Amino acid sequence: MSESLIVRLSSQQHVTIPWFIWSSSQQEVLEYGELASWQQLEQLAPKAAQRSTVVLLASSDVLLTEVTIPSGASRQFSSILPYLLEDELAQDVDELHFSLLDKQGDHAFVAVMDRLWLQSILDRLEQCGFSVKRVVPDVFSIPVNHEGLSALQMGQHWLIRKGEYAGVGIDKEWLTWFCHTEWVKGTDKPLSLIAYTPLPKVPLVEDQAWGENLEHPLNSLLCKEIFRHKINVLTGSFKPKSSWLKYGLIWRKTMISAVVLLMIVMATQGLKIHQDSLTAQVYRSESERIFRTLFPDKQRIPTVSYLKRQMSDEVNRLSGGKQGETVLNWLNLLPASIGQVKGMEIQSLRFDANRGELRVEVSGPDFQTFEQARVTLTPHFSVEQGQLSRNAERVLGSFVLKPVSGHDE
Repeated sequence: MSESLIVRLSSQQHVTIPWFIWSSSQQEVLEYGELASWQQLEQLAPKAAQRSTVVLLASSDVLLTEVTIPSGASRQFSSILPYLLEDELAQDVDELHFSLLDKQGDHAFVAVMDRLWLQSILDRLEQCGFSVKRVVPDVFSIPVNHEGLSALQMGQHWLIRKGEYAGVGIDKEWLTWFCHTEWVKGTDKPLSLIAYTPLPKVPLVEDQAWGENLEHPLNSLLCKEIFRHKINVLTGSFKPKSSWLKYGLIWRKTMISAVVLLMIVMATQGLKIHQDSLTAQVYRSESERIFRTLFPDKQRIPTVSYLKRQMSDEVNRLSGGKQGETVLNWLNLLPASIGQVKGMEIQSLRFDANRGELRVEVSGPDFQTFEQARVTLTPHFSVEQGQLSRNAERVLGSFVLKPVSGHDE
């Protein structure tokens, strides 16, 4: 999104809260104003909608410091950082949040703040509907003076910046004292200072060049500087979750349901394919069994197309090319006749086109089965029953079938 809401917050909840709406595409401040206190934060909720929020923390609530990285400790630096600063801090390190701003050689620039206070700010803003992506110490909204210091007055405080990563926030009454501290001194002379708000009269020493630059609109100047750099103290456990994860949690139940449904559909489809495959295999096995039954001298069936071709060739051969004696017409009558006799199995078929007869070798469980078969065949054929014999538990026999009137096709 090209527009951002910028809000400055302090641990003093009754001080005024300045805010700006900055357009990155137009490079200008679209709106700005002030709230009387924290209690009015909800009034900014409509302006926060559809915009990311950048929070400026009052530098009086943040310690900006530089620390030397111990030799060989670069990889573990984040874990040992709190203990390197422990002696300089009045508060227990477990109660503080340490954010590494940058490393330059064996030096690290660090921002330190109260962990619970930072969390309370984020919680309050979230309750009001703000989408906070960055939290920046307010001193880093002042343009850098590469030859010295830069400063401005914000409320009852002066913010003074030194280089990219150093800065302080002091009460305005302390400025007279502060201008003589070691912090504002250079190697051989005091550092120059550019103020972007009117400077009060302060007792400067010789060569201490402090001046004003009031040419540019202050609000635009601050916003441009905020977006010039990438400083963000939302690191470690405060690092913002990605949008994908945020919305993923919201839609988690829906996504789980969709995944479960997809798995059910895939399982059902897989089961259907498996069942179809089994059915096809059954059909093929039955086709091969019938083929081997009809043609016992042809046991090898390499492909389905081979089976179809051999069946077609055999039918043409058996038909003998004579009209009225097509073997298929005869075979079509068998399921409705001999196929209805329980326990009877066809062993082989032989069609003699010249004699106009079909010889059917069959087996059954007993002699009575053959009589039942003869009765079912009689309406369709002229039936001549062959000699019967018993082999183990089966009775073997044959029928010679010829056409009768009305069934000579």
